[in-house]
Amino acid sequence: MQQPEDELLAEALGRINRGGKFASRFLKNDISEFDRELPLGFDLALERVRAVLVELSPGANPELVQAATDRVTLRVLTGGGALSMNPVVVTVDATRSGERTTILHVRAIAKEGLIKQRAGQKAVERIAALLNGASPSR
Repeated sequence: MQQPEDELLAEALGRINRGGKFASRFLKNDISEFDRELPLGFDLALERVRAVLVELSPGANPELVQAATDRVTLRVLTGGGALSMNPVVVTVDATRSGERTTILHVRAIAKEGLIKQRAGQKAVERIAALLNGASPSR
């Protein structure tokens, strides 16, 4: 069963701190998104996206949220911010655009407290760098 992003973040914050799940209701979301067209066929693009998500969150297996013949949505929960302690939900929609092109929509969301860490924005920047083949700094 698919859980909304806020629930996933609340549960992850609750595992870090007992009051985190309750406190998450009062925290604002840091949401960052971008679209990218990959010059790869659909199957190759999905392999690339899986590799990027695994590199972003070592040891995690990207969750298949939605699957159709021309569209697949993958999601992973990773860490961001100081010491990678702030949970970030990253969702990637891959849509077949043509025989050799695939369109990606990448969305990252994290909770923001008093200290703005921009964990969602930084996660999206890391994904963009990984998709470009660069070695991003954490």
